[in-house]
Amino acid sequence: MSANILNMSHLLPICAEYHSLLSFQVKSVINLLFAAYTGDVSALRRFALSAMDMEQRDYDSRTALHVAAAEGHVEVVRFLLEACKVNPFPKDRWNNTPIDEAMHFGHHDVVKILQEYQNNYKPLDEPNNGKGDQTIQKNLDGLL
Repeated sequence: MSANILNMSHLLPICAEYHSLLSFQVKSVINLLFAAYTGDVSALRRFALSAMDMEQRDYDSRTALHVAAAEGHVEVVRFLLEACKVNPFPKDRWNNTPIDEAMHFGHHDVVKILQEYQNNYKPLDEPNNGKGDQTIQKNLDGLL
C-alpha cells in the first residue's frame, strides 16, 4: 500500500498546477462577465489588451456579449463587436443569443446594433469556441 502512495505522490504537483490553472480561468471569466455586467468598458479594454479571450463562456455558456446585451450596455456591446470582433451569434445553454437577451429585456438600442452588426458579420473559417491564438490576435487587431 505504501508503494502505491509513493507512486502517486508525483501526481500531487500536477494536480496542484491544474487546480491553479483552473482557478485562474474561473477568475478570468468572472472578471470578464462582471465588467460586462457593470458596463466597465475600460476594464474590458485592459482585458483585451492583455490578450484575454473576450469570447470566454461561463458554466451556462454565456459570453460577455450575452451579459452586456441583457443589461443594455450599448458601449460594451459596441466595444465587443467593433474592437474585439467577437462572434455576434453565440448560443448559451438555453440556445439564446445576445440579440435574444436584448429583446427579452427590452433593450431596443442594443437589438438594433446587434442586427446591424449581424448583417455585416463575416465569420472566420471555423469557429474556435473562444480558444486559440486566432481569437487573441483578432482582439488585439481590433484595438490597434
